[in-house]
Amino acid sequence: MALWNRLVPIKNGVRTFSPIMFKRLKKLGINKTDPDSLSSNEISKFVRLNFDKDTITWQRVMDTNDRFLRKITIGQAQTEIDHARECQFDISVGSEIMAILALATSLKDMRERLGNIVVASDKEENPITADDLGVGGALTVLMKDTIKPNLMQTLEGTPVFVHAGPFANIAHGNSSIIADKIALKMVGENGFVITEAGFGADIGMEKFFNIKCRSSGLVPTCAVIVATIRALKMHGGGPKVVAGTPLAEEYKTEIDDIVICNINVNYVIY
Repeated sequence: MALWNRLVPIKNGVRTFSPIMFKRLKKLGINKTDPDSLSSNEISKFVRLNFDKDTITWQRVMDTNDRFLRKITIGQAQTEIDHARECQFDISVGSEIMAILALATSLKDMRERLGNIVVASDKEENPITADDLGVGGALTVLMKDTIKPNLMQTLEGTPVFVHAGPFANIAHGNSSIIADKIALKMVGENGFVITEAGFGADIGMEKFFNIKCRSSGLVPTCAVIVATIRALKMHGGGPKVVAGTPLAEEYKTEIDDIVICNINVNYVIY
């Protein structure tokens, strides 16, 4: 009851749930709005998350290149007895929060997505989210300024939005939806906006169409594939490239017929 009294204290003689608590009650299948109507079993389910520390997936992030932080042990202080565990540091762009920033369409949408982050499982294998911990709102406050795109310019003076950068191999590899929508609004009906998908066509472009376009509702007018002649030859059925061995003659000689043939092969494949 001590934890219950701390989470739902009596104020002016009345206990009341905060808005975020109703989300947890709904998740637990408790359809009640009056704290005093909860049974002792329901109170126990509400206040106890029963973390399985071996399932914690949320990692710390930083942008310092230090490989020794890829695997560390925490919880070794005298105040953390029995809480030691192995974890790691990831780079900032590898965080789920970076992917959320790129996919969010508004501050409200980002708040919902942050609250749904799964950080671990309980001992019955049920997911534990940021909202279960009651930190979804705090995360949003920390991220409230990051949702604003950075306006920069090219050497030619063309305006550029630089905003968000989730990796394509672990996330969707595209800049933010918000930046695209602001850019489209600025250029008007007769203008055009160029956006980039990271990595290759088989990762960034695929996820641009299947994730970013579906989430945003935006449909591109055209797609520009940036590729080298060597890449077109190799992915179109050219000789295998092996590190440490000389390149095949086909890659060192300008042979238009091979390039045209392999362009057609790549077109069929992709």
